[in-house]
Amino acid sequence: TNHLDLEAVLWLQDYLKSYKHTLIVVSHDRAFVNEVATDVIHFHNKKLTYYRGDYNSFEGTRREHIRTAIRAYEAQQAKIQHMQEFIDKFRYNAKRASLVQSRIKELERLPKLVAVEQDQAFEFSFIDQEKLSGNILQVEGITFGYGGEDSILFRDVHFSIDLKSRIGILGANGSGKSTLLNLILDQLHPKAGFVHRHGNLRVAAFTQHHAEQFNYRLTALQNLLNIFPSENEQDMRSLLGRFEIGGDIALRPMHFLSGGQKSRVAFAVLVHSNPHVIILDEPTNHLDMGTIDALIGACQKFKGGLVCVSHDQHFITQVTNELWVVGGGQVTRFQEGFDEYKKLTLQNFGKNVNKK
Repeated sequence: TNHLDLEAVLWLQDYLKSYKHTLIVVSHDRAFVNEVATDVIHFHNKKLTYYRGDYNSFEGTRREHIRTAIRAYEAQQAKIQHMQEFIDKFRYNAKRASLVQSRIKELERLPKLVAVEQDQAFEFSFIDQEKLSGNILQVEGITFGYGGEDSILFRDVHFSIDLKSRIGILGANGSGKSTLLNLILDQLHPKAGFVHRHGNLRVAAFTQHHAEQFNYRLTALQNLLNIFPSENEQDMRSLLGRFEIGGDIALRPMHFLSGGQKSRVAFAVLVHSNPHVIILDEPTNHLDMGTIDALIGACQKFKGGLVCVSHDQHFITQVTNELWVVGGGQVTRFQEGFDEYKKLTLQNFGKNVNKK
């Protein structure tokens, strides 16, 4: 689903749900997997474990398996300790010799359960910033296009953002969603209208191209010191450590880091910018499910405004409460909720296919 717009994702999952043959999917899109999967194969510690059901069922079943395994291990450890104490106490007692030997043999026959390694969930959070009152960012009647009058993407757009805003921007690829974000970020300027920002407003962005802000020949630590030149090395090491980029990893050129590690460096930059508003443009691309969950958790706890473009259905429903649709030269608020938007999107897609 990477690089597909939501319309294409919805069509694909609808098609695959009725697909009559075997389907094998590798995906980090939770909602997509929930819709199309009937079984989940979990690859962990060089083993494949099979689960019936969708991804949510897999998560619940695996949690229960882990709890059961922990209880069994703890019970066995208690039993072993009790038996060993008996053996140690009566080892040299002639009257108890047969009982001691029986306990020793029983101890030897016990299947050795291994301590369960619980997954350590990655988490992060934003720093609480000073409050700004009122509408901290207002979009007033903006019109924008990359060429002449016939290439206008949208006209006369009005909306405002405050510290409680949780806005999801929807629309087909090419409709102007990312363009609208760039106008908010002051990276583009409208042909008409204006974007008014509070004088003390700080805005930070995390995009599908977040890695482009880094020089891959430099280390993660060097990149952060370049981005935040007033900070000292120890503070930047501590910041990276909070995102599990510590020790030698922080001192490797960034082209040696995995995609997930690069994303965590970008998260560190986002958090240390201490923004009042965060802008997210397809942030889940190239993230695994655990990292997506960490981003969702941080966004839910964030005490500032949020505007995001995403085709990830789970992400949208978890972090937004207001939807705006870009298309047909307009940016309009969609009041009926995300489920209704998905239904209408599929219906319209079907009509377009039938016309062709």
